Amino acid sequence: MKKRKSKQVQREDHKLIVQNRPLSPLSEQFRMIVENIELMSIDQGIKSIMITSADPSSGKSIISSNLAIAFAQKGKKTLLIDADLRKPTIHKYFRKNISLGLMGLIKKDTTFESAIIESDTANLSVLQAGLIPLNPATIIASERLKTILADLEEKFDHIIMDTPPILAVADAQILSGITDASVLVIRNDYTVTERARKASSRLEQSSKLFLGAIFNNQKQKLDHYYYQDDK
Repeated sequence: MKKRKSKQVQREDHKLIVQNRPLSPLSEQFRMIVENIELMSIDQGIKSIMITSADPSSGKSIISSNLAIAFAQKGKKTLLIDADLRKPTIHKYFRKNISLGLMGLIKKDTTFESAIIESDTANLSVLQAGLIPLNPATIIASERLKTILADLEEKFDHIIMDTPPILAVADAQILSGITDASVLVIRNDYTVTERARKASSRLEQSSKLFLGAIFNNQKQKLDHYYYQDDK
């Protein structure tokens, strides 16, 4: 029983591939994505990037986390926000401290300094979701959240925002309109093609800039490594 309890509270930061295996082919792919985004940012001015998926269990949260680490490793002051106020996951990978997080800021129960925690990666800060609200969509659409995001964009070079699946609830579609760009995570051999197209279409319509899709659970030919995550 004691061993089982230990496993339950164990951090899942072993899934932070860019941090733990920086020389792996998968880490290099994340760095290539960062390079492409920064090239586009020269003309587009991309600071805040929203990450979503078509369906749950596609790996969007761990993709968000690794992408944020890749930005931070380039020396960019980066903030990772868990904006999934229905089923937050980011705290599982960065369980250094627990704060009132995003909801604490929205309710004005805390300050930026107290809500934002520093990760083990230089230049990377994390804003957890905090307490799960009863009315996530209403909060996501609030002017208060827009003000918070605008203030954070003044403090950080890049903001990566993890959000709920876009076909499940309205949250991601709302957030895609107030962030600079959006990315869709598609899980190989899991996401139905038609649903991927539908999710892409929604993002193209609602986003300021739809950057495209990241395929999760793809086989890496160089070391025969499968990457899979269910969050």
